[in-house]
This record gives sequence, C-alpha cells and structure tokens, in this order.
Amino acid sequence: MRTPHPLWARLIQLLLVLAVPVVLVVAALRIATGHWFVEWEYGKADFPPDPFGLTTEERTHLAEVCVDFLATNADISLLGDLRLPSGEPAFNARELQHMADVQAVYSRLMIAGIVATLVLTGGVPALLGPEQDRRRVPAALLGGSLLTLGLLAAVGATMALNWGQFFTGFHRIFFEGESWIFPYSDTLIRLFPMRFWVDVAAVVVGLLVIEALILAAAGWTWLRRVRYED
Repeated sequence: MRTPHPLWARLIQLLLVLAVPVVLVVAALRIATGHWFVEWEYGKADFPPDPFGLTTEERTHLAEVCVDFLATNADISLLGDLRLPSGEPAFNARELQHMADVQAVYSRLMIAGIVATLVLTGGVPALLGPEQDRRRVPAALLGGSLLTLGLLAAVGATMALNWGQFFTGFHRIFFEGESWIFPYSDTLIRLFPMRFWVDVAAVVVGLLVIEALILAAAGWTWLRRVRYED
C-alpha cells in the first residue's frame, strides 16, 4: 500500500491536536449541565437564598427544567409554561428570549464537539494505518492535552484575577448588547446568582484539568512505548 504524502499526515496530526481541546471542553460542559450539579449547588449550606422567597425545592425544580431545556434542545414553551408559586409566569419575555439564545449557543458548542469527535475517530485510524509513523497519534493526543492545559491556564488566570471582566467579556462574545443583563427581581437571577456561575466555572475547569491530565498521561505513555519498540 502506498504511504500517504507526509504533508497530509502532518495535517491530520495538527487537526487531531486542535480537536482535543474542543472535545474536552464540550465533554466538561455536558457533564456540568445536569441535575446533579443543580442539586449539589442548592444543597450547599452557604448558597445564597432567594431574597424574594422561593424555597430551595422550588428553585431546584425551576433550575432543573432550565437545564433540561438546554440539554434536550426543547421548545421554549417548556420554560414559558412554568409558573411561580403565586401563579405568575416564571419567566418574562426577555428572559425567555435570553434562554433561547443560550440554548442556541449551547447547541452550537455540542455540534462543535461532535465534529471534533468525528475528526478524532477518523484521523486516529488514518494515522495508524500500515507504513504510517506510529508516533503521530500519541504525539497528537499529548500535544492536544498540553494545548488544553495551556489555554486553560490563560483563561483561568483571567478568571482568577478579574472574574467580573471575564464574565462580562464572555457574554459580550456570545450575546448581543445587554440582552443578558437582568434586574435582581427576575427569576433567572434568583435561580442563578453570580455564585452559581463561579461554581460552574470551577467545576468545568476542574473537569478539564482531570481530562487533560489523564489524556496527557496516556499519550505520553503510548509515545514512550512506541519509541521503545522502534
């Protein structure tokens, strides 16, 4: 069998390196987008109570429906039909529009994760074919993991030094104008105060570090074995 031109092999290896951070980020986000996190967060003794009287059980229910809306790509009516204990709609029109925008961003991120996964599942076998340099795959996995950790260090430093600026900048990238800013009396703020998002960021960062270190260790071990065998 004719060996593909080295340029193509290098290109595939580069694509694998770039795909790894996307897969790891999306995986961490998907894990954090679950009922377990809502229940864990609201179950903390020091989590800020709702200043307008919603109980922990009521907040947990509403927040879990919001999570379902994002994770299942449900229709906006899922949120529009929700009611507060007073009988009033849980979310106003502006809040519903913002949640629709969030769902669109979340869906695009999940699609990016699927594409990156396809790149990995297609690229790895291509580089493991006969007469290929067997070091390319573990080197790509190791390189992608280190790239993830490097990007994470840069973003993490920004978050630690100025969380407010990071939070504002993040929303300005993905949402138009000030559509993401709400008064404290709105349900979205009552369900998801700033403390909630700080903890989300901490969990996602923690998951990313674990994922990247495991993959880096696997890639490094694999690479050493291939070099030893050669």
